[in-house]
Amino acid sequence: MHTPAKQPGNGFLDTCAPRLVYMPTNRPFEEAFRSLAAEVISLPGCAHENVTLLVVDDCPPAVSRVNRQVTDEVARASGLRVHVLDADGWRRLADDIVATSGLSPNDSAAARTALLQPTGSYGAGPNKAALVAALVGAESLHRRDSDQITPVDPATGSSPLRVEAELLDRARTGGDVDAYCVGSSLTGRPTRDRRDLEQHSAEFVRRVDALSQLPRDISRAPRAPRPGAAPPGRITVHNSVSAQRDHTGAVEMGVAALRTVHTWIPEMPAVGILGSDYFQKGLLYQLDLPVYHHDLKAHHVYEPWRAGQSRPDHLGWYARAEMRYAVLRRHWNLFNESLVAQRDRLFTSEGEFDSAAYGELFLDARERSEEGAAGIPPAFLTAYREAAALASGETARRLGIRIAALEAESLSVAAYVSQAIDEFARLTRAWPDLVAAADRLGRSTDLSSYTSAQVPVADPTACSTNRHEPS
Repeated sequence: MHTPAKQPGNGFLDTCAPRLVYMPTNRPFEEAFRSLAAEVISLPGCAHENVTLLVVDDCPPAVSRVNRQVTDEVARASGLRVHVLDADGWRRLADDIVATSGLSPNDSAAARTALLQPTGSYGAGPNKAALVAALVGAESLHRRDSDQITPVDPATGSSPLRVEAELLDRARTGGDVDAYCVGSSLTGRPTRDRRDLEQHSAEFVRRVDALSQLPRDISRAPRAPRPGAAPPGRITVHNSVSAQRDHTGAVEMGVAALRTVHTWIPEMPAVGILGSDYFQKGLLYQLDLPVYHHDLKAHHVYEPWRAGQSRPDHLGWYARAEMRYAVLRRHWNLFNESLVAQRDRLFTSEGEFDSAAYGELFLDARERSEEGAAGIPPAFLTAYREAAALASGETARRLGIRIAALEAESLSVAAYVSQAIDEFARLTRAWPDLVAAADRLGRSTDLSSYTSAQVPVADPTACSTNRHEPS
């Protein structure tokens, strides 16, 4: 691979690097998709011609039809390669990847089950996109959630995508910025999912958050920086946009990009657990592999049903998902301590990441934290009941719906989360084989075999889009 050209005042950009930009969606998405397409179009020259734009469609048929009208119109008007991967196309692609992987029958069956999760898995979309990225030979993987509007400066072309591409190109080609993840955060109205719990006192929220914390007597390994020169804390990229090391988790995965780490591990494919699409970024923090946060924020737009917080099915779903996350996070916190303390186990003597060791460490941490996690569901319920005792009217009604969902879940949540960790560990062990299989499959099979695609006719004068050897 050639070295990206230095553009005076604008940073580094490899204009011929193949990239996968994807939007997982289960909702109408016209405004968000048009803003994403504008980001791609604003890339200079060959850069936008070498983007594969993927919609990971998990919508009801009526919504899919409306969204498809949008993608078709944008593709025709812009010439962008837009692929829509629906449930049927993904099932066929997953089957072909598993069949190509060489996994044992038992491991193949487990991988297929994990990959073909039903609606409600936060990690499903990122996992689909990561394997498609291997299929098309993408050098970086860029995510945009379908309830977020991204900015483009019409005068300079600055956008989150441009910033991500420049920083990851500099890292990929041995530049001065060793970035593994680049992203931003959100503007807009903050989430209201916890408004009922905190209406009378924020102490209830603090109590449920504290349930996942590790006891003070658990020893914590020092987070020593990696050997070698420390990466810069703050840098300037295209059009003087500022980016800095993110040590606090400010980067939102819905407006972020990755290199390398998405080939090491998948995201957790569990259904209905909050935060289960943050394992890749979390691994980077524990290994002190740089994550960068930049200044170009996306705008978060809620759907009316979520802003109103009145639908009983959503109130119950969110309460269950939050309690599951509280239990998962207790295991995850101890797992993070293991990742730091036993970092050497995660890399082979050749410096390759050991996905199997990662899974084994998580299972070990889960076993050691089971006793502490067992007390979370009853304490979680107690906080909600005490908040409800102070509430009245509509707030009391909503809290009652949440409490009923928590009561129905409380005795099974520990086993649910434990099974999710088991499934994640199995998929993690198989992940390198699945990524390699997707890469091999892509050498003989085009992505359009699995997608509804609007692909522009090739221009013989345009820059190459060969998946493995861009010119």
